Amino acid sequence: MTNDITKPRASDLQILDDDLAERLLAGIEQSQSSTLIPGGGKDLVKLDKASGTWTIGQSELEMQEGSNWLLNILSMCHGHVCWSNYQGTRKNERLGEVMVPMHEPKPTKPQPIEGFPFSEQRSFEAVCLNGEDAGQEVQFKNGSVGTMKAFKKLEDAVKGRLRDKDKRKFPCPVIQFKSDKYKHSDYGWIQNPIFEVVGWANFAGDLEGEGKDEAPPSLATAQKLAQEPVAKEPRKAAPKLAAVPEAPTATAAPRGQRRRPAA
Repeated sequence: MTNDITKPRASDLQILDDDLAERLLAGIEQSQSSTLIPGGGKDLVKLDKASGTWTIGQSELEMQEGSNWLLNILSMCHGHVCWSNYQGTRKNERLGEVMVPMHEPKPTKPQPIEGFPFSEQRSFEAVCLNGEDAGQEVQFKNGSVGTMKAFKKLEDAVKGRLRDKDKRKFPCPVIQFKSDKYKHSDYGWIQNPIFEVVGWANFAGDLEGEGKDEAPPSLATAQKLAQEPVAKEPRKAAPKLAAVPEAPTATAAPRGQRRRPAA
C-alpha cells in the first residue's frame, strides 16, 4: 500500500522558509484550539450543582468548609471552550479549548466544532493554606454564567490591588470557596460560585499583615503541614444528592461535613 503523504527529511531542509513556517504555525494554533490538555496535573475543584458543596478531584472529596486558598494571579486565564449539545441520551463532551494567561491578549474565538460554538471560559490555580487540605494544589475552570459573574468580582478585586502601587506588594488574593443559590422558574435551585477574598499575599506566599491575630495562615505554614504525617481517617467522597435539599437553618450542619479549620 502506498502513502501519498510526503514527509520531508530533516537533511533535505537547509532553512525553514516563510511559507512552511506560516503553515506550520497555523496548524499548531488550530490543533491547540481543538485539543484538550489536562490542567497540569492539578486536581480540579467543582461546585456540586445540587448541594452547593465544593469537591476536589475525580474522587469528589468534599472541600473543608472555611479553608483558605492562595490564588496565584499569574495563573488566571481567559479563553474559550466548546461543549457539545447532543440530542437524546448521548453524553455531552468538551470538544475544544483554548486558554492563555490573562497577562496575554485573550485568544480569538475559534470556529465551531461539529456545529457547536465556543463560549467564554475562565480558570485559576490555588494552594490550600490550612486545615485538612493544607498544601493541596488545585485548578478551577468553568464558563457558566454564575462563574463569569463571580470571576468578574475576583478580577475587580485584583485590579484594585494592582492600581495601588503600595498594595501591589501583595497582589494575590487569599480566598474561600463558597456558594449561593437562587430558584430558577424552569430549572429549580441553581448554585453559583463565590470566591470570597479574606486576605492578600505576595508571590512568595508571605501574607499582608502576617503576625496579626486576624491574618490567615501563610504558604510556609501550609507547606509545613503538607509535609507532616497526620494520623486521621480517610476522607469520604461527597455524597451524590438526588434532589436539592431544603435550605438548612443557621445552626444546622450538612451531614458528613468536615470540621472547619482551626483558627
